[in-house]
Amino acid sequence: METGTGAPPGRSRAVAASGDRSAHGAPWTIAGQLCRGVLGAGMLVMPPVVAALAQGHSLLVWCAHLLLGGSVSLLLAALVRTRVGPMPLAGTVGALLGTWAERAVDAVFAVAFTAGQAAIAWFTATCLLAADGGAPPRPGADGLSLALGMLVVAVAAALSPLTFPAAVLRVRPWVAGAVAVGCVLWGGPGIAARGAHSALAPPGLSPHGAQWLALAALFFAGVGWEVVTGVVPATASGARGTALGVCLGIAGVAAVHLGLAAVQRFAGASPAGPGPSPAPVRWTLAVAAAVVLTSYCVTNVRTAARIAARLYPGGRRTTGRGPARALVATVGAACCAFAWAGAGDGAVPLLLLGPAAAAVTGYALGAAAAVRRGGPLLRCAGVAVLLVLGGVSALTVRSLFGA
Repeated sequence: METGTGAPPGRSRAVAASGDRSAHGAPWTIAGQLCRGVLGAGMLVMPPVVAALAQGHSLLVWCAHLLLGGSVSLLLAALVRTRVGPMPLAGTVGALLGTWAERAVDAVFAVAFTAGQAAIAWFTATCLLAADGGAPPRPGADGLSLALGMLVVAVAAALSPLTFPAAVLRVRPWVAGAVAVGCVLWGGPGIAARGAHSALAPPGLSPHGAQWLALAALFFAGVGWEVVTGVVPATASGARGTALGVCLGIAGVAAVHLGLAAVQRFAGASPAGPGPSPAPVRWTLAVAAAVVLTSYCVTNVRTAARIAARLYPGGRRTTGRGPARALVATVGAACCAFAWAGAGDGAVPLLLLGPAAAAVTGYALGAAAAVRRGGPLLRCAGVAVLLVLGGVSALTVRSLFGA
């Protein structure tokens, strides 16, 4: 009996079996890509920042972020599954809303990445100063010098022919997670008492205001929820397989982030926690954190330059090997400018508002695309996400200005 495709029956059965295996493996592919997209430098940076801001409510803030980020990821996955091909978030909103949306997302992410690297540099400087003194350090000239020094090293590496092998990039999140556990237990920057001078929390905020700032800053750790716009169309998974894959990815991210937050909350450094660890332990973990975070800065500086290059017609600021060196150097200079401008109390979370604003912009445009192009259920979900994102943004701004 003919199959209607001209292929022998045995070959048709083999192709069908291969398709079944791909369909069964799609949820795990989606979950793995989602975990790799979200879990990164935020594992090191965010647990002490959220603990410094939210204090005893840190786990609640983490749960709120994971609920919101997971909802955004599910919304975007449902939106792109049958409507567009695999592409980044900017390309997705551009295809659904118009070129202006794509350029808007690229523009905000290009700027936000530079502020994010400045925040990472300030956090690294805080870790190194804490390793030297064994107590949460006050921001000052020493911290600024260390932050600028780290950025100079990262930009120099980004300008060089250095490339990270694929194996290193696969292992790096695992190393970052292991170093993060060590830091929250024995070698982190420590959590200063509320109102004290610290790069991890600005003084003068009310407890509720600090919690809203923590939730907003967590969007830095959540950059990556949008990776589904590339992986879901590529897997060609069905609706149930897509939802299962995204939920598995959310569960993996939640296990890591909530695990680190719980360790920070109940066993890590706190204003009333145990005394400092031995100096060799502090220095080992601080240097390990600095190396890992510098590697992320190298990658992110190049990524910011690639995004900025897309803003030029035809991407003329790129070469066959990537963005032009002048563009990479410009991004590096912007990172250093943000680090200098952000010097002072609360430097880390305030600088993290840059990538947070970019994430909110991209996710809001994705939700708007769902409202415009989706069915009734997707439109309702898009409206809900827009309302929540708008509420979080408004409450964060209100808390910062003391209204």
